[in-house]
Amino acid sequence: MYRKMIVPFIILLFLPTIFSPMILEAQDTIIVKSKGVGDIFAGREARARDVAIEDALRRAVEQAVGMFLNSETIVQNEDILNDSIYSHSKGYIRKYVILRELTDGKLYNVKIEAHVSTGKLQDELSAIGLLMTRKHKPRIMVIIPEYHINRRIPDPAGETEIIKRLLEKGFKVVEQYQVSKIRYNDQVRAAIKGNTSLATRIGLEYGAEVIIIGEAFSEYVGRIFGELESCRARLEARAIRIDTGEILVACGKEAAGLDITPALAGKKALQKAGNELGGYLIEQLLAKWSSDVTNVTSIGLVINGLNYKQFIEFKSMLLESIRGIKAIHQRSFTNNRAVVEIDIKGDAETLSEEIIRKDYKNFKVQITDFSANRLTLNIHYGGKGL
Repeated sequence: MYRKMIVPFIILLFLPTIFSPMILEAQDTIIVKSKGVGDIFAGREARARDVAIEDALRRAVEQAVGMFLNSETIVQNEDILNDSIYSHSKGYIRKYVILRELTDGKLYNVKIEAHVSTGKLQDELSAIGLLMTRKHKPRIMVIIPEYHINRRIPDPAGETEIIKRLLEKGFKVVEQYQVSKIRYNDQVRAAIKGNTSLATRIGLEYGAEVIIIGEAFSEYVGRIFGELESCRARLEARAIRIDTGEILVACGKEAAGLDITPALAGKKALQKAGNELGGYLIEQLLAKWSSDVTNVTSIGLVINGLNYKQFIEFKSMLLESIRGIKAIHQRSFTNNRAVVEIDIKGDAETLSEEIIRKDYKNFKVQITDFSANRLTLNIHYGGKGL
């Protein structure tokens, strides 16, 4: 009777691990259409056809890379991309279908529909440093207090696993010995409970651009086969952008662990949960940052020194003179201080350079504060009649 009950329990315990690869395969694939061409030498159409398919596969991967890198980054790193990615295009193609093929006696042309693994591309782009360089290598702080059977853990296993995954992908991370001083204090507890402004202040104090903050628990489940102890762990965390307070990612992961003692089983469960969550956080952060650069993103802009009428005039000038700005959303105006959100194709560094280069006639502009997603301007108006 005991064995009949324990076998289904074990299956349920590890079911998420069994099926997670199948779920990932469906989530990290995009479908693109591309064309390829091959020269026909000495009537060897079969060889030309192979060359045309290889060319089409490469072009499919190039399209997928364009999702993650802007054109300037691609041009500047053409040699690296050729050596590391394009020369191994087949490795990123899950499958492909030939939609059309034809020949004119000199050239063999094909058109294909390819399923490209974006997950593998992200991993490779991260490994060669292009994604991190494009986002100016943001520094990340990780704070994940852990409790095993309601007892504090001095060396959190889940936090360590997340940091390990981040470092493997080229992220810069605040060292754990600095985090250990505050991991279980009242401010961190309040930030974990949802005080985002407090979380951003903690990250700012330690020079981080992003803070990953959360909590982890492991609980004793029982003994299996009379020898092994079983524990279950859950780890929850949010990734918060320091300069704007925007929550970039929020997620929780569960895992099971087996070992000869409850403490060791709990540690294993926490490590597994941390490993899974770390992978998910990296995937989502890279996807978010890729979108920021290749698509329209939002940048906060604080403008000091203008009355409301002057501010409206300056806002109109920004829209007219700076390329890439799609819209300006006004958030607040108090005591000659305006807070707006700018939708732009680019980043804060590009925006700041564009602002400084322009001549605004009666407005003298000075940038007083700069971060990855926020700018602060002091503006002096020297004209008349406003």
